Amino acid sequence: MSVKLPDPVIVARQEADQINTNRHQFLAGNLQRAVADSPFVDPDELLAGLEQFHRERVARAPSTTQYPEAKPWIEHVLAVDRELQAVAPLTDAELAAYRSLSHYLMFRGYANAGPTTEKCRVVYLPETDQGPLHIKNVDDPITFWKPNPDPFKNAGMSKGLIWDGVGSGLHMDDEPEEIFPLPIPDMCHELCDDVPGAIELLTRYSQFWGGQNIVLHDDQKRSVAIEKGSYNYIDVFEPGTAGGSHCSGMAFRQPETAHGRFARDKRLQYLQRFNQPPDGPDMTYWNACDRAEEMLGNLMNQEFVTVQEVFDLLTTPWPKGLNKGGEKLHPDQGLGEYTLRTSGLLFDKRRIYFWQRDIDGVYPDKPLVFDIP
Repeated sequence: MSVKLPDPVIVARQEADQINTNRHQFLAGNLQRAVADSPFVDPDELLAGLEQFHRERVARAPSTTQYPEAKPWIEHVLAVDRELQAVAPLTDAELAAYRSLSHYLMFRGYANAGPTTEKCRVVYLPETDQGPLHIKNVDDPITFWKPNPDPFKNAGMSKGLIWDGVGSGLHMDDEPEEIFPLPIPDMCHELCDDVPGAIELLTRYSQFWGGQNIVLHDDQKRSVAIEKGSYNYIDVFEPGTAGGSHCSGMAFRQPETAHGRFARDKRLQYLQRFNQPPDGPDMTYWNACDRAEEMLGNLMNQEFVTVQEVFDLLTTPWPKGLNKGGEKLHPDQGLGEYTLRTSGLLFDKRRIYFWQRDIDGVYPDKPLVFDIP
């Protein structure tokens, strides 16, 4: 299949523009966050090998015999980063932190010393009382939050294969053989137009992506959820009783799978490595993530789910609902989590519902509603 990739100069300059809207958030925020959540680890020791890891990562291009689709993407990735470093501009250390921090911490960084925050949840339902629904919560600390002043500026109807995901990594993971930063979501969108094709590609390229759980759905209303906390495993889940798919951050819905057992062992290894108690902030946090997944799974396994039921669950404050309000689940937790925004799309009505916290961190009682022309 011939693939026409976007001009790397244009891609890099668009990315540079995004970085420069809030350089501190994009370039230093994640570093500060890792250190803030890791009081028991020397930060200099934790980050000492980051630049070396990034250099090694971009040098380890995959075999184009084994991965033929990757060939045009390898040079594209390198060209984008060359241009990005020049126009942003970025130092070698900043580029390494921007591109490879999470991978370095997970594979080599003296263990990822601090909770990987549970980011969000995604729901897709092909049938509700108001037609197909796609909705997502986005959670993060509120430290760098800036509300979007024009959330509907680029609103449009999505077609073809839709990919939406949540952060769901492990603090410590076994480093896979393949670590080159292939842009797997971009490859999937370019090469696949339906769920079956995407599953095949994502399974074959499994070593190149992880640290996230995703929902895929297509124009035929087919959907799956994929759990990919580790780069070494992939679990694919068919739709639930209500006919739709969902995913939650930092959750393994079937702990008895090889992936689930591996994740449990890595979590225990992390606690033991840093002499952390079994009732400390990390285990308390993971248990809360499991509870959030259970709440969402219970809704999705009803015979039929209404739009209002989904809205209520995602916007009701924790612990009755899944809207995080900055609560610290344990006194020693580093940063509180907030549901910063919630966005839902009703396909048949071409209607978007959007909630976002204001600059003071207040979540609205009612959503903004926008009808796509």
